[in-house]
Amino acid sequence: MATVQSSPDMSLASPLPVKQEASEIDIMALTMAALRLVSPWSVEKKPKWSTKIVPGAPEARDRILTLAEISHHDTRDDCWVVIYDRVYDISTFLYEHPGGDEIMLEYAGRDASTAFRSSGHSKMALKALDRFLVGELPMHERMYRRPGGIRLSDMPE
Repeated sequence: MATVQSSPDMSLASPLPVKQEASEIDIMALTMAALRLVSPWSVEKKPKWSTKIVPGAPEARDRILTLAEISHHDTRDDCWVVIYDRVYDISTFLYEHPGGDEIMLEYAGRDASTAFRSSGHSKMALKALDRFLVGELPMHERMYRRPGGIRLSDMPE
């Protein structure tokens, strides 16, 4: 078996310069030592929203969802609609709807404001939507709730 030997007069250089005086602190050496213990790249960022969007949750009014995102929710199991610039997850309501689920699926993943208004829904029906709220459209995609947008006398706040 071979062994490696080095001459006694040979010394290995330190990778970082070390100060000889004990009163001086080498900031670079201290930083490198700290980084060995805690990696700043391993800190997990807390997501702004929960991974699952819960309809009717208090933070739903602050959540911004684009029409592109909403368009992916267009099936019986995952049905979102936009009514007056607010986004609603009506998946659990499809089979309870008095007019049937087909009309709701026709607008799945799209804006259903005109259909909702023209079918003569009551104010109580509009209030009932709050439990299905998952977010709002960004300002540049809104038609109703924006400066200079369409004004309706009976549109909810």
